[in-house]
Amino acid sequence: MRMLTAPILRIAAEGWVFLLLLGLIAGAAFVQQCWWLLGLTLGCVAVAVVFFHDAPRSTPAKPLGILAPCDGVVSFRRECHDPWLVREAIRIGITVPWFSNYLLRAPVEGEVTAVEGAPRSVSVLKTDEGATLVVMVARGSLLGARPIWASFGERVGQGRLCGVRRLARVIDVYLPADCRVEVQLGQTIRCGETVLATLLRRTP
Repeated sequence: MRMLTAPILRIAAEGWVFLLLLGLIAGAAFVQQCWWLLGLTLGCVAVAVVFFHDAPRSTPAKPLGILAPCDGVVSFRRECHDPWLVREAIRIGITVPWFSNYLLRAPVEGEVTAVEGAPRSVSVLKTDEGATLVVMVARGSLLGARPIWASFGERVGQGRLCGVRRLARVIDVYLPADCRVEVQLGQTIRCGETVLATLLRRTP
């Protein structure tokens, strides 16, 4: 999973496939002196670089914090029923701009958990404190991938690369109902940096 998501020169690994193809088209256009095609291809290269770029992030030292898994704007925030874990939860919807960070980051440190009946658009993480949260693509597509690419039973680190957003337009995060939400509607957030909520420390 790390090899698939790790950026190369700050570009997502799978983005280099598109850049290589565009480079071949640009080379052929130059040899054939097809200047309009060369210009169009170079423009596409610039768009692809922006689209697949992975901006560096500074993860805050908050072990109980739940970080944003993607860049975007908080477009939905309310108490609801979590259909995947069958519990009361807080749902935060994040609208993802087209040219936001391409790579997703894990909101917490924990274990990737399988949930019976959940589609591939859903990933579940369980923290060492026993809290569970859901990351789901509510609108758009990951083209067959899960939000968190790690296999079930594997661990991911808080703020670490965990997947790619591809064509996802809205990503929902279902939080435990007793956590403290730290963001407001309309707030712009950054993956791996913005704290969406804080888990309450549970007494034994």
